[in-house]
Order: sequence, then structure tokens, then C-alpha cells
Amino acid sequence: MLSEHFENTKTITFVIVLLALLMGSGLYQYQILGLSFTEKYQIITTVITFFLLWLSLLLLHQIDRWNELTETKNSYSIAFFSIFVVLFPTLFLKNEIVGANLLIMAAMWRALTLKTGIGIPQKLFDTSLLILCAALLHPWAIIFLLNIWISLLFYGAQKRRYWFIPFLALLVIALLAASIVLLLDIPFPFDYYTLTFVEDVQYLFQLSDHSLPYLVALGCFVVLFAFSLIVYYFRSKYHSISSLVVIQFLWVGLLVVLLSKEMIYLFAPIAVLFALYVEKITLRWLKETLLWLLLVLPALVLSLHFIAKG
Repeated sequence: MLSEHFENTKTITFVIVLLALLMGSGLYQYQILGLSFTEKYQIITTVITFFLLWLSLLLLHQIDRWNELTETKNSYSIAFFSIFVVLFPTLFLKNEIVGANLLIMAAMWRALTLKTGIGIPQKLFDTSLLILCAALLHPWAIIFLLNIWISLLFYGAQKRRYWFIPFLALLVIALLAASIVLLLDIPFPFDYYTLTFVEDVQYLFQLSDHSLPYLVALGCFVVLFAFSLIVYYFRSKYHSISSLVVIQFLWVGLLVVLLSKEMIYLFAPIAVLFALYVEKITLRWLKETLLWLLLVLPALVLSLHFIAKG
């Protein structure tokens, strides 16, 4: 049974997930895009991206375990995250975006620790710092700072000085960036950030001409997104302090996705929410059917890429 392989945290499960990611990356880049193994820059980019994705899987797994987001020890969340990555294989060419998402996931982990009520100022500062570092890689990630003020509605809202902690983190990042720029005598890439904001806003309400494989992947992802939200909000047994933080990052992430068109910011929250649902399915045939359908999706999308190329 397929579910038996994911309802454990054995190393072999993690290795299989990583191999699936590597296979998806290789097929897309070297078969569909036709990139050559002799292109050193492309090889380095692929290795960096794959390493960042590996860290993302590892971090997501630890977030799940440390905060008991799922009730049983399973690998559903990392499996779903990997499936989402292969659904949108262009991510293998965007190491900055993958790196920014890794930092946002680390910020989500830090925000989850606020529930202990201990060291709230330090945790708020750490979360802000991680988000601002992500914004250096991808400007739109700065919107995740909204999570800090949303969190303050639940933790420490009565202490007004806490509301200024993100600005303190911004000052620290600005001083560090200025120091690096001066020491290395390099210009700060203001044009990159300005161009990113301007172009994304200009194309915000324009319908892009996407390929059939992308539209199929997007349609499947939207269905999973909607289903996860419906199940979560209409079934109180999925509610917990930790899941509320995940939902919070999901809604802010949706805003970032609408502005930047980078779907990866929704991968971790949806993977966790869908794992919450799948682990509680008591009908074995339903659970097996869902898992097989999810595993077939990446193969279908990659096949469509081959067909579109031909």
C-alpha cells in the first residue's frame, strides 16, 4: 500500500523524495529545455537550487515534527511539497526564489515558537530578520512582514514597543547591507528591486500567455489549495495554535503570489494543511486513490511538456 510508505519517517522515504526531485529537475532542464551538461553556470545553478530544495524539505519535516502539525509521524508534507515543485519545474532555474522561500519557511518556524510565550521580542526580531533577508533575494517577500503584526494580535499586542521590532530589524539589515557595499565597493542593486516592483505591478491585471502544461499544473494546484482551505475551515478537529500560524502565512503568501506570480510561497502551507487531511482519512481506498492521483500529476505535467515541445 502506498500510504504505508509515507506513514513513517524512515530515511529511505526521504531519499526517494529527493530522487524524485532530482529526476524531475533533470528531465525538465536537459530533456525539455535542452540544456547541456557542459554549461558550468547552469550546472552550478542546478546544484545550488537542488541543495536549497533539500534544505527546504528538511526544514519542513522538522517544522512538522517540532510543532506537531500532523498527529502521526509521517512524510506526507515533504512528499506533497516535492510534488508541487515538480508541477512547476521552472523553479529549478530560480535559485533566488527558492532561497527566499527557504528563509520564509524558517521565519514561519520561528513564528510557530511564539506560542510558548517565552522570549517573544527575540523571536519577533528573528522572524523579521529572516523575512528581510528573504526580501534581499526576492523583493516581494517583504510583504511577509505582515505576519509579524498579525502575530502580535495573539502574542504581546498590549506591549506597544513590540510593534516596532520589524523596523529595528530593517535598520540592522540596512546597516549590514551598507557596510558590505562600502567594504566591497559595489553598487547596491536598487534598479533590480525597482524593476521587479514596476514590472510585476504593470502585468498584475494582464493575462499571460501560458503553456498548456503550466495551466494544467496551476489548475490542479488551485483545486488542492481550495480543497485544503475548505476542509480546514469546516472541520474544527484540524484547528490548533500551530495550524493558525500556517494559515496566517498561507493568506499572506497568497498576496505575494498574486503580485509576483511565484507559486512556491504557498507550497509549504498547503503541503502541511493537505497532510493534516490525508493522515485523518479512515477509508483506505480513498487515501490510496488520492495519493496515487497526486503522484501521477507530476508525470502528467512533464509528459505535457514533452508533447508541447514536440
